[in-house]
Amino acid sequence: MLVFVAVTIISFGVYLATYLGAFKGVQISEVQQGPFKTIFIEHVGPYHKVNKVIERVEKFMKEKGVTCQRTFGEYLDDPRQVEEARLRSKVGCIIDAMPAGAPEEMKEGEIPARSYVQAVFTGSPGIGPLKVYPRVEAYLLEKKLEQTGAAVEIYEIHSITEKAAMTTTYLFPVKAK
Repeated sequence: MLVFVAVTIISFGVYLATYLGAFKGVQISEVQQGPFKTIFIEHVGPYHKVNKVIERVEKFMKEKGVTCQRTFGEYLDDPRQVEEARLRSKVGCIIDAMPAGAPEEMKEGEIPARSYVQAVFTGSPGIGPLKVYPRVEAYLLEKKLEQTGAAVEIYEIHSITEKAAMTTTYLFPVKAK
């Protein structure tokens, strides 16, 4: 009986890791990206709780007849240095034009054109930071690059029917040391 329980737990763990993308690779490159026009809400608090805020922006855009093909989070603070309750971020949608009648809490912004280290991950955004950020930090050290601004995560859903059909593109603004 104990062996059955152990095998079941291990099997579930492997299934969950596979489903979330733990075995998927991270593609890292240096790119010129931007500018990206955005509509966003400023969020203060744990980064893992921004999804509800993104959904508010998506709902507003849908009411205006515009689909958010790409949502984003711009994460302004390092969670290793700032208390979780004080973490600041800007989250919302990448847009072509700001729709009229946006609520006061929704602001128009721009992610500027510049040099970035880009990391592309097709697994769950929930485990992305555990896989992506350490690899990017190693890449920055290896290439002697310095991060010069906030990390940006761009979320793109390719198919609503396929749960794994999502890509997260991480952008880290950089300059040579």
